[in-house]
Amino acid sequence: MSIGQYNPRSRYRERAIQRFNKTILLILLMGVCFGFGFFIGGQNAVVQNGTLKLEIEDMTGRLKTMQDELKTQYERDIPSDGPMREIVDMVKKQISDGMAPDRLAFVLRSARPPRNCSDPSTKRFIIRTPAYKGSDSVVTVAEGAIVISGTGSSAKTREGQLESWFDPTQPVSLTFKNANGENEKKAGTLPFQHSVIAGGKEYRFTLTEGEKSFVKVTFDSCDYP
Repeated sequence: MSIGQYNPRSRYRERAIQRFNKTILLILLMGVCFGFGFFIGGQNAVVQNGTLKLEIEDMTGRLKTMQDELKTQYERDIPSDGPMREIVDMVKKQISDGMAPDRLAFVLRSARPPRNCSDPSTKRFIIRTPAYKGSDSVVTVAEGAIVISGTGSSAKTREGQLESWFDPTQPVSLTFKNANGENEKKAGTLPFQHSVIAGGKEYRFTLTEGEKSFVKVTFDSCDYP
């Protein structure tokens, strides 16, 4: 019978090796788990980034559509030029000059379409100039309800000499006189429009260049107010 020798160092070394192997295995498992988790997280981030990008593109597209729709509606309701633009500009100026908005709203609500308007008529008269030596020329409307006269700058020859007729490229000054002797002045370059209230009527005038020396006046009248 033989008895083997007991070697405690060998036994401790084996246990140390086993613990080392277990530690290595645990580290490897943790590394695998970490790597897998990182991979899954990366994939999820890619998906989220892609989804977020699509949402941003969708929101950007919707915002542009809304802007285009608002711009179209604004241009349709308040165009950049024309009568509507002029009215909006006048309203803004009246408010900025101190007119109360409720007062302005009352005036606008009080406005109404023309009623019982006459057929248009046309007359003409001579514009007085510094070189004109003839008699004064006027237009009488509605049996003297309104009398129109005017002055202007003389046309010139090529040599610079004054002609008797007026220069239609220069402003003219017109006077609208009612039956009570009250005058209204209007100055500007032809053509232009003007209206006068007299005797319960609104007389609407359009003044344009006529034959040499003459201004043509086209007018009608409507009930007022």
